[in-house]
Amino acid sequence: MRFNRFVWDIYIQSQHGQKAVERFSHLTDDFIEPWCRTLDITLNEEIKDRYSSENISFDLPKLISDMMSGSKFKNLEEATHYYQDVLVQEGIALETPDKKGKWNVVTTLGEYPEDWYDYVAGISLGLYLAQPDFFLPYNFRSKFNQLEEIHQIFNIPLPSIPGKHKKEERSFYYLSINQAWQEFRNLHELSSAEMCAFLYDFAPQFTTLMDASDLPDPSKVWLVTGGSWDFETVENATQDTITHWGGNPAVRRGDILMMYIVSPHKYIHSIWRACSDGFIDPFFHYHSSIWISGRIKTQPVYFKELKQHPLLSQKPAVKGHFQGPNGKTPFTAEEYEAILEIMKNKGQDLSVLPKIPWSKELPQVDLQDERDVELHLIEPFLKRLGYNESDWIRQMPVRMGRGERNYPDYAFGANVKRGEESAQMVLESKYQLSAHREFIDSFYQAKSYALRLQSKIMVMAAKEGVWVFPKTEGTFELKKTTHKTWSELNHPDGFHTVLSLIGKSNILD
Repeated sequence: MRFNRFVWDIYIQSQHGQKAVERFSHLTDDFIEPWCRTLDITLNEEIKDRYSSENISFDLPKLISDMMSGSKFKNLEEATHYYQDVLVQEGIALETPDKKGKWNVVTTLGEYPEDWYDYVAGISLGLYLAQPDFFLPYNFRSKFNQLEEIHQIFNIPLPSIPGKHKKEERSFYYLSINQAWQEFRNLHELSSAEMCAFLYDFAPQFTTLMDASDLPDPSKVWLVTGGSWDFETVENATQDTITHWGGNPAVRRGDILMMYIVSPHKYIHSIWRACSDGFIDPFFHYHSSIWISGRIKTQPVYFKELKQHPLLSQKPAVKGHFQGPNGKTPFTAEEYEAILEIMKNKGQDLSVLPKIPWSKELPQVDLQDERDVELHLIEPFLKRLGYNESDWIRQMPVRMGRGERNYPDYAFGANVKRGEESAQMVLESKYQLSAHREFIDSFYQAKSYALRLQSKIMVMAAKEGVWVFPKTEGTFELKKTTHKTWSELNHPDGFHTVLSLIGKSNILD
C-alpha cells in the first residue's frame, strides 16, 4: 500500500493521533531505552586517580542537543554536511571535571566509526531535540526488520544496507535513512512531530507483530552463541522470554536454536526457538539478527563431548571450536538427533524439546497425470513453504505475442490487470521430466512465462522433484538451478535449502 491521505487524516484528527503528535512535539529522553541514551566509560589507569570516580556516564541526547541547539542551518544539505564533516569526522570531545573542578577531555565520541551506529538512538534523539526541522530520531535499534517492513508497505525507498565490515559507511547510514524520511515528510507535508507519530505510532499498526506463539514447524537447527556477559540473560530466561540475539539471516521463524555458552564453560545450555526470520541490522554491532523465545534449559552438552562424538567431531564447526560469527552454524537433522541422544543419556526428557518433522515417505497415492502431481505433491509442498491458496493463481491468462493466450500453472504475487500482468514467481508443473527433451522444452516454456511476467524466481516441478531458477542478470539459465527430489524435500535439510529460496517470506512478504 501507499500513504493514504484519507486514512492518515482520520488518524491525525483522532484523540489518539493528537496525543501522539503532542508527545513528539515535546519529546523527552524516556522515548528511548536507558541503555541507548547513556554512554558509560571507564577511565584508564593513568588518569583515574584525578577524578572522584573511575566510571563516568554521559547523557547522549542532552550532550548532542546542547552542542547542536545553537547551530543554524539553511537546509537539510547543510545539516547533513555538518553531521558528516564535523561530528563524524572530528568526533565529539567528552569532558568532565576532575577533583579540583577543572574540566578535561577524557575521551572522544566517534573515535571509532562504530560509535555512530552503536549509539545511534541517543545521538539521533539529541539531534532531533536540537534541530527537529532537519533530523528525526532513530529508535529501531534491534528492530530493523520492522523498519524494512514500514518502508516496503509505504513505498519509502530504503538506502542500500552497508556490509558488516564497512564500518565507515555504517557510521553514515543514519544520514541516508534520515534523508529518506525527510523526503517522505516533505512529499506528504508532515511536520516533524507528525512524521515521528507516523513512524512510531501509525505505521507499526500495519506491520507484523512480534509473536512467539503459534510458531511454524522448524525447518532447521542452528547453534547460537553467548559469552559470560550473556549468561545471566539465558540463565534467568523463561519460556515466555523474548529477546534479541545475533544470528544467521537464513534463520526462519520457528527454527530450533541451541544456545552455546563460550565462557566460563563451553557447553550447550538451552534450546530456544526463532520467533522472527533472521535479518540484517546495520545499526547492530554483529550486523545479523534474530528474535528468540521459548527457552528450555537442558542437560548440558559440553564441547569435549561434541569433540569425542563420532559424528559431531567430524563437523567443521566443531573442529574449528565454533570460532567465527555468532549464530552462523547450521546443524543437520542427524547432528541434532545426536545431541539429543547425549542429553537423553544424562536424563533429559526429550518430549519437552522441539523436533524437526521428518517424513521419509512420499504420499501413498497413484500419480496418473499432471493434476495428481499438483494435488498430492506440489500444493502440499507449497503449504509447507508458508503459502495458502489465496497466494497463487492457477492457469493465469497471459497474452504472449499476437493475441496468443497462455496459462502459467501457478503465478504468485500476481497482478492480473490487463497490460500490466506480472508475478513475483511462476511455477510450471509437469507429470514427469525424466527425458532430457521434456526437461528442455519445459524450461523454455516456463522461462517465457517468467520473463513475460517479470518474475524474480522460476520453478519447475514434476514427479522427479523441484527445480528452482533464480533470475540472474535479467534472465534464467539452465545451469543455475537448485534441484531437490521429493525424498530430499522430506528431509529437513533439503527442505530448508528450498525454503530459503522460495519460502513465502522470501517471495511475497
